[in-house]
Amino acid sequence: MHSYVHLLGKETRRRIIELLASERGVRRLAEELGVTPAAISKYLRGETHPSDKVVERAIEVASAEEALEISKIVSSELVEGIDDFIGWSMEKGVVDPRLSVRLSEVIAKVGLASLSSRRPVEQDSSAAPLHD
Repeated sequence: MHSYVHLLGKETRRRIIELLASERGVRRLAEELGVTPAAISKYLRGETHPSDKVVERAIEVASAEEALEISKIVSSELVEGIDDFIGWSMEKGVVDPRLSVRLSEVIAKVGLASLSSRRPVEQDSSAAPLHD
């Protein structure tokens, strides 16, 4: 399992299921995820939330287009969470000096180390911004 799945909040999990259900329908998605149609309906209404295993399976069955949308949904939540955490740690005066090094390594991994040399990515108006 990917460790980031465990970090996803209830709303992000619901949005992933909603995205896949909109393309496939409840019955087909339930079959692909190994759950009942009733479970999918409950996820969509927010009555229950998909487990890490179900979310992982949803990510696995996503088409390329769906995976791109899932990436936007997940990255938005994770970046927001990191931003909140950094704000909290700065407020408390407990910033781990290793944090900036590790974040730089992560940024370099996705090829954003030199933002000035890249042209801006068009932002999908339906996707939440990565920062305020």
